[in-house]
Amino acid sequence: MEIYHSPDGQIGEGLQLPSELRPYQWEGVRFLVENDGVLLADEMGLGKTVQVAVSLEILRRRQQLTRALVVVPASLKLNWESELRRWAPSLSVQRVRGDSSTRRAYFLLPIIVLVASYEELRLDIMDFASEVTFDVVVLDEAQRIKNPDSKSSLACRLLNRTRSWALTGTPVENKIDDLVSIFRFVKIGALRQGLSRTEVHSRMRPHFLRRSKKDVLRDLPPIIDQELPVELEGDQLDAYLQVWHSRLQSVGGNTQDSSANLLSIITKLKQICNYDEVSGQSAKLNALLGILDSHIQTGEKTIVFSQYVETLRWLASKLTNIPLAIFHGGLDEVQRDEMVRKFRAQRGPFCLLMSLKAGGVGLNLQEASTVILFDRWWNPGIENQAVQRAHRYGRESPLHVFRFLVVDTIEERISDIIQKKQELFENYVESADFGTPPTLNNELLKHILDVPDSS
Repeated sequence: MEIYHSPDGQIGEGLQLPSELRPYQWEGVRFLVENDGVLLADEMGLGKTVQVAVSLEILRRRQQLTRALVVVPASLKLNWESELRRWAPSLSVQRVRGDSSTRRAYFLLPIIVLVASYEELRLDIMDFASEVTFDVVVLDEAQRIKNPDSKSSLACRLLNRTRSWALTGTPVENKIDDLVSIFRFVKIGALRQGLSRTEVHSRMRPHFLRRSKKDVLRDLPPIIDQELPVELEGDQLDAYLQVWHSRLQSVGGNTQDSSANLLSIITKLKQICNYDEVSGQSAKLNALLGILDSHIQTGEKTIVFSQYVETLRWLASKLTNIPLAIFHGGLDEVQRDEMVRKFRAQRGPFCLLMSLKAGGVGLNLQEASTVILFDRWWNPGIENQAVQRAHRYGRESPLHVFRFLVVDTIEERISDIIQKKQELFENYVESADFGTPPTLNNELLKHILDVPDSS
C-alpha cells in the first residue's frame, strides 16, 4: 500500500490506502470524523462505504474508536467486511453469524468492527442493548428506518452509541416523514413533523452532506435515459381490456374498498402489461429481444429489472439464446455473490434478470452497458438505486437506460405518480421548491383505476 494524504495534509496524515481518495471523499471523511451525528446522502456510486472505512481508521488512530457497529441489508454484509478490510486494515472486522446465542457472543467479544444485518439487530437488540456501548454506529441504506414505528427503527435507536452515522442516497422515498425518522437516529430533536422546507434545511444542515455525480465526477460517462413506449396488441390487449372493463364490478363502487383490493386489480393489470400468461404474448418482450439481439453481436452485458420474480422467470424461459441468471431476494449470500462474480467476470453477452428491490442496493455492476426497467415501481428512489448499480466510478462508456412504458394503460398513470415523488425528493434533498407528495391511499388508487369515488 502507498501512503496518501488528504488535500490539507492533516485529516489523513500517514494513512496507508490501496488507492488515492478524491477530494470530495476526503471532504466526506472530515465531515464524518468531526461530527457525532451525520446523514451522508451522497448519490449512489460515490463511495460512501470507502469514506466510512477511512473515517473509522482515523478514529482508531486518534484513540477515539474501540468498538463500532455497521448495520446493513443482509446481502451487503460480505461486501462491507471486504471493503473494511481493504480500506481500514488495522481494524479487526467480523460479520455477525450463527444462531441467537452465537450472535450474542459476537456483540460481547472485543471485536473492533461488527457487521450485522437489520434483521439480526431486530431479533437480538433486547438481549444486549444495555450491555454494549459503541463508539460509532453506522446504518447503511438507512432508508430501512424510514418508518419510525418499525422494529428496525426502534432497534437502531436503542443502541448505546457516541456517534450516529446514517448512509443513504435516497433519504426521502415517499414523504418528508422518512427524513424525520432517519434523524431520530442521527440527531434526536433535530427534525420533527410539521416543519417548513426552510426549517428542515436549516436544522439538518450541520449534520447533512450530499454530493451528486454531475458535480464531483465530471469525467464519469453520462446516463442516456430513454422512455421506450410500447403498445398492446392482439390477445394481450384483449386480456388487459377484459380486466380493465371489469374493474368497476370488482370494486363495486364501494368507498370502503380496501387498498389491498384496489392494489390487487392494479397488480393484475400491471402483470398483463408485462405479458399475457394465457397467450404468451408480450409487447415488452418483443422490444427487449430487439435490444438483446444487438448485444449478442457486440458482446455487451445487460441488466433487466422487474418487480415481479414471476416475470423474471417467464423472461428466462424466453431468452434461450443468451447466457443469463436470475437475481432475487430468495437467494442466499453465497448464491448472490457467485451470480454477481459471474456477471462481472464472464466475457461476451450476458443478461442479468434482477428483482428490483433485491438488486437495488449495494451492488457494483458497472460492466453492464444497458439497464432496462421492464416495469415501473411506485418509488423513483428504488428505480434510481437500481440504475445506479451500473453507473459507478470506473465506467468508461455511457450507460443506456430504457424504461418500458405501455401506452394507454395504467402504466402511464403510475408514471405520473413517479414524477411527483421525484419532485418530492428534489424539494427536500436537492433543495428545490416544496411540493405535496402523493400517497398510495384509496383515493389515489381509485384515480389510477379511473373508478369514481362515491363518497
